[in-house]
Amino acid sequence: PIENKIKEMCPALSNVMMVGDHRKYNVVVVTLKVKGADGENPGSNDLMGLATEVNPDVTTTFEAMKDAKWKEYILAGITAANKDQTVCPNNASKVQKFVILPHDFSIQTGELTPSLKLRRANAAETWKVQ
Repeated sequence: PIENKIKEMCPALSNVMMVGDHRKYNVVVVTLKVKGADGENPGSNDLMGLATEVNPDVTTTFEAMKDAKWKEYILAGITAANKDQTVCPNNASKVQKFVILPHDFSIQTGELTPSLKLRRANAAETWKVQ
């Protein structure tokens, strides 16, 4: 539920995955809406749609990963989700950190199944260094 709430608050995000197992705090891993991302393929590095409106000066995921406006945008969504008692009933459920990934989840990269369901274990393993 918290992942869906964050996506609702931040429509420029493509995917949100919360990771909390074996961690001191919960972290969300987010991907941005990019050209060519269709579930099968991760797409390009070029932002598209609502993602281009967060900061018009930022056009790629690599730029967004370092951009203050993008960080504020995502943090505002996380803060709103953390304050919503229906999706975050206690402090243990709160998200305390986030990371923007350089590409979207896809079948090709092993994070999605052929029916486009998230393979949490694969995605967490792939991005654990982040």
